[in-house]
Amino acid sequence: MSDAAPDSPRTGPRWSTRDLIAPTAFFLGALLLAAAVAMGPIIGPGLRKLPLSVDQTWIADSSDDTTVLDRCSIDSPAARVLEAHLQQRRRTVAVRPSDSDVVTLQAATALGVDSYLVDGSAQDAERVCAEPTLAATIDRVTVNRVTASPTGRSEIQYDDKHAAVAVPDRRGRTYALPYGFGDPGDYFDVTTRQTVPLQAAGETEIDGRRVARLRAVIPDTDLGALGTDPRGVITRPASWFGTFPGVAPSRRLTASLHHRATRDLFVDTATGVVVDERIEIEEEYRFAPGEAGSNPALTGFRLPNLSTVLTGDRQSRIDGADAARHRARPVTLVTRTLPVALGAVGVLALIGGAVYVYRTGVRNGREDDGVRKR
Repeated sequence: MSDAAPDSPRTGPRWSTRDLIAPTAFFLGALLLAAAVAMGPIIGPGLRKLPLSVDQTWIADSSDDTTVLDRCSIDSPAARVLEAHLQQRRRTVAVRPSDSDVVTLQAATALGVDSYLVDGSAQDAERVCAEPTLAATIDRVTVNRVTASPTGRSEIQYDDKHAAVAVPDRRGRTYALPYGFGDPGDYFDVTTRQTVPLQAAGETEIDGRRVARLRAVIPDTDLGALGTDPRGVITRPASWFGTFPGVAPSRRLTASLHHRATRDLFVDTATGVVVDERIEIEEEYRFAPGEAGSNPALTGFRLPNLSTVLTGDRQSRIDGADAARHRARPVTLVTRTLPVALGAVGVLALIGGAVYVYRTGVRNGREDDGVRKR
């Protein structure tokens, strides 16, 4: 008779699937809560800066009382100032060099005449003067993506016949403000190449976005003295400017262009996107003190070159508000929506794990009571 085989050891998983439910729920709940807390501080700052995909177009129309100097009258016997309808177009795009820390913005701006009012009737600009463009610039500036302040090379081209002018000491923002800005800081004016403070002038709403109205006052500036604007200086016979007592009509006089402006930026308070602008511009030619001498007629002479108020059109405001929404969306998703969702799921997972542990304990207790009763 053979010996009985010894009992073989029982084999099986030390943890059943049911045993792993509660630990898994606790682990996932804690993980989701940690992700909800850390996501905003870790990922959010990387999104609160100027994107590398900036491409914004702004179109503005002039006010009804706009007047301009007919540029074609420069070669005629006398200067002529006309009422006109103007339009300014600007496209701002991100170009190289750009990286994780800086972005180079290139803004091409052109101010031109759509139509003139001649003898009470509107006429196409080309019928009055073959050159409808009054001013055009190409501005390139490298800015810090977080602060939106100049941090690298900057240059401005005022004339396609001349090279761009370097601006090594540029300060102030022009095309965007920082994400969630507080103090607006300074504004850099491209026309006069000077920095002026941005002044808070209230808040309003544009296409559903809350915007701050920031005002930059550009003081009277002699563009002729800057030597870069092709319109800066005009030299013509005295008769072209007008009639001046004690001045021979054939005497050649030189006048310099003076520019002053008030620029209102409507900036999205959350993202720093410039949603709209309003610009009051006054330009006039004056004789320099050395040219006018003691002649009061020359000293007090003013020849209007441009007087207008430019306001962004409806589509530009819509596009600006859309750009602000697009820039705010990923930040809102990472700092609000996802943390709330992950936190809620994490809490539910923890509650589910706790409920499962409680119910399992109650069930096991009942089974133990049943065994003891037997």
